[in-house]
Amino acid sequence: MNQNTSNVITGSAADSIQAAEHFSSLVANLQQFIQTVNQNDLLKYFHEGRNTTAIQRRVLDLMIYGEEFGVETRYDHLTGLLDRTSFLEKLKFTLSKTLQAHHLTAIIFVDLDDFKVINDQYGHSTGDEVISIIGRRITASIRAQDLACRWGGDEFVLVLQAITSKDLVSQLVNRLLTVISQPLQIKSQEPLQLMLSASAGIAILDDVSLNSMDLIERADKAMYLAKKAGKNCVEFYS
Repeated sequence: MNQNTSNVITGSAADSIQAAEHFSSLVANLQQFIQTVNQNDLLKYFHEGRNTTAIQRRVLDLMIYGEEFGVETRYDHLTGLLDRTSFLEKLKFTLSKTLQAHHLTAIIFVDLDDFKVINDQYGHSTGDEVISIIGRRITASIRAQDLACRWGGDEFVLVLQAITSKDLVSQLVNRLLTVISQPLQIKSQEPLQLMLSASAGIAILDDVSLNSMDLIERADKAMYLAKKAGKNCVEFYS
């Protein structure tokens, strides 16, 4: 190997190392940025935006959820919340990370009170608009690290992560119910103002043998206790 060839190889290796270091720095800065913004809004934009690419969406999912999460995120068309399938995929990963980090995780099952009356009295288009508004209110009420989905109909399931106490869960869920119960301005037909409340059930991950559906079923049972207690309130599973 002559001297010129050796210099070329040495220079190429140095360039590669410099490029790798620069790339690592960019990734670190991006990861730091992701931790400072509302991750739910970021995910929604990248997975719904027309100008985003599959690579961008994949990278964002990996940075937020890690290598274990490999399926493209899907959203409910009315609310913009996660659909059930994507939600369960993310919940499974979240529970595995929770057990490693020894954090409390709470599953919240929310059901709108007397929603059928709205559909029956004002029609399904008004009902759809109500669901859409509630979805936006849920998105605005949860924290960046939390998850929310439209489970079906007028039911929603949330995951509150990195919880330090049951009191904090109660505060967050009661705040959500207060937001949901604010007057609804409907525009689908003549201007219409509706009032609506919701009942919520809470299940805390306290048993490593429980899977995602076990927790959701517990939260669902607690929600029915809230209905029996008079609606527009919160109950814990016990």
